[in-house]
Amino acid sequence: MQFVKRFVVLSMMLCGIVILTSTPAQAESYTLTNNSGTANAVFFIIDEPSLVMNGFDLQPRGISRPVQLDRVSIDVVTPIPDVPIEVVVYQDPDGGDPINSSLVGRQTVNINQAGLFTAVFDPPLQITDPVVWVGFYLPPGFEFNADRSGTSVLTYWGWTPNSTFDLNNLRSAQVFGPGDGSAPVNIDMNGVARITAGLITDGTVVSPTAAPDQTVTTRGGRVDTIARDSQGRIIQVQGDSNTSLAPMRAYSNTWGCGALYYDTANIRVNYRNSVAVGCKTNDASYSPASPEGYTRRGNVTYDVTVFGLNSPGTVRMTYPITHCLRVTGADQNRAVLGLAYGAPHEWEILPTVRFGELICAELYYAGPVAYFVPN
Repeated sequence: MQFVKRFVVLSMMLCGIVILTSTPAQAESYTLTNNSGTANAVFFIIDEPSLVMNGFDLQPRGISRPVQLDRVSIDVVTPIPDVPIEVVVYQDPDGGDPINSSLVGRQTVNINQAGLFTAVFDPPLQITDPVVWVGFYLPPGFEFNADRSGTSVLTYWGWTPNSTFDLNNLRSAQVFGPGDGSAPVNIDMNGVARITAGLITDGTVVSPTAAPDQTVTTRGGRVDTIARDSQGRIIQVQGDSNTSLAPMRAYSNTWGCGALYYDTANIRVNYRNSVAVGCKTNDASYSPASPEGYTRRGNVTYDVTVFGLNSPGTVRMTYPITHCLRVTGADQNRAVLGLAYGAPHEWEILPTVRFGELICAELYYAGPVAYFVPN
């Protein structure tokens, strides 16, 4: 008889989740999260132990490697007291399907109470690859929260029917895949498990070009470190020189967009190639007024279109698509990306990371893109 994993959405509730951030004197704490909103759905494990884990791409976050990971957390609804649970951390050299990920660390814990459970790795684990996956090998009956952000490939499930599998080798799981409704897992979570990870950055998340105030803010559930100057303006930060830009592809120059690049991995992994992007340039004189404190540069704006989504110019996309603009000359060390969206369009300055001649930011909307410099 074909085995089908069963799951039940027990409830949907509005409740806050604690974001693990702190500001110690010598090292920064950075929380990796893919979650959005406050609505929850409860999932539970049945029949046999199951691995549930979330993946995090460090490159778009501007995180230098190697980096230390010291915490993994899960939002627990119903624990199974005194039953050993494995906490696992993997790293992935190329993103996408984590089947080829290697185990970096694991520990055995008991989770005896509901709420936010955090496992601490002491000493911290060294992460050298661009993508990290963290999760829990959970026993039958265990219940945990997921958000309601929409179908996603950012949470993976793994199990072997009526048995266990070797956590050192993800290929040993007979059933392994994302919780997006596709086979073989066949679970559409309509969201992402509330599993997060904590990094000790020692100041390597960003290396500001000036001496800004570092503030931590949430944008759609993701925690980003944003560099600001003394006037509160978003400023450019320097990315890791070892970051691979291989997924970035230039738009066609047929419409003048050859200087703008988009992240093919965002489309392939997050959207499973269900969307497409396009670009054409427009006369910048028709664009909205520059945000206070900034001056727009250039004679054109790059009008980015996303096909396959409902009104991406006014409705926030579930996953961002990273874009990079090639900037040369005197502005290169100060330039930040701006995006105009909404009805009517208004510019928003985006957290911007520079990699050589490319300044990069995550776009949650379609619309005109340009670069700005602080006045």
